[in-house]
Amino acid sequence: MVAIDPRTGAVLALASTPSFDPDLLASHDEDEQKKAYNDLVEASPSPVLDRAIGAVYPPGSTFKLVVAAAALADGFTPESEVIGAATLTLPGTGGATLSNYGLVSCAAGGGNPVPLETALAHSCNTAFASLAMNIGAAQLRATAADFGIGEGSDATQSIDGLPVAPSRLGPMADDAALAQSGIGQRDVALTPLQVAEITAAIANGGELMEPYLIDRTTRPDLSVLSEATPRSAGHVIDRKVAQDLTDMMIASEAATVGSGQIAGLTIASKTGTAEHGTDPKETPPHAWYTAFAPADDPQVAVAVLVADGGNAGLGATGATVAAPIGRAVIAAALAGAR
Repeated sequence: MVAIDPRTGAVLALASTPSFDPDLLASHDEDEQKKAYNDLVEASPSPVLDRAIGAVYPPGSTFKLVVAAAALADGFTPESEVIGAATLTLPGTGGATLSNYGLVSCAAGGGNPVPLETALAHSCNTAFASLAMNIGAAQLRATAADFGIGEGSDATQSIDGLPVAPSRLGPMADDAALAQSGIGQRDVALTPLQVAEITAAIANGGELMEPYLIDRTTRPDLSVLSEATPRSAGHVIDRKVAQDLTDMMIASEAATVGSGQIAGLTIASKTGTAEHGTDPKETPPHAWYTAFAPADDPQVAVAVLVADGGNAGLGATGATVAAPIGRAVIAAALAGAR
């Protein structure tokens, strides 16, 4: 989980599980120290891997925010119609198909075209796969690079000295690969930090602030040695595009099930449920939720990844598994800001 102040880039919280107790490594008993070390390095999943910044995962439908940003920059509007079919045949594959979750038409519309805003709110795979092919690899790659994703971009490689795994798009060599990439699958792989940065940029009117962990360093008498100065990484998307995405994400949150809704608070969000592994249909999916709030005065942007769906098994979704965590983080961050 990563929580960022979108106005400054300050990382408000960064968490990765499982973790470990470093006190055990400082034991005065050599045997206990060795056992603690061996237990640590042999554990699976590894407690020493910071999953928030040190590993990349298929982002699933959270990546549709990038696709939507590319489409809006290319002349689409939230009202532009996109396909609503339940299934899409991938070109050049001899009949392989890509489907919406549950094999249903987009927003139960009988397969008729739907507005782009509706397609995002209901996370319709066929719409975004088709949209990615429509706008093309060059436009999608350029928009992703503006956010810091992909080879040759200005992607964050470290944050206050901590290494950050580079996020990537992959080659997108043909239309089938482009369609699959359009729903955050295929070779697309992002860190939770990267997803939080995408969301923070949207929240901040299109301006991405460079993330930082250390607010200030002080002397023993608490006088300030150095203090962080927020720095902009530039306007990665137009302000109008950011506002359109905000409105679309508000509609997405309204359509998102799961617990933890906060009365009186308008959240802008997007969920993701990402297949992975050598047998993806029989492997519990990764569950994602990314959001910012309040939607009209953003003070916190979050990204939550529950790897392998936690304990929800094959039925895990971003809405039911990750969204309640993200909403709890938002509530805590806003309570702390008061």
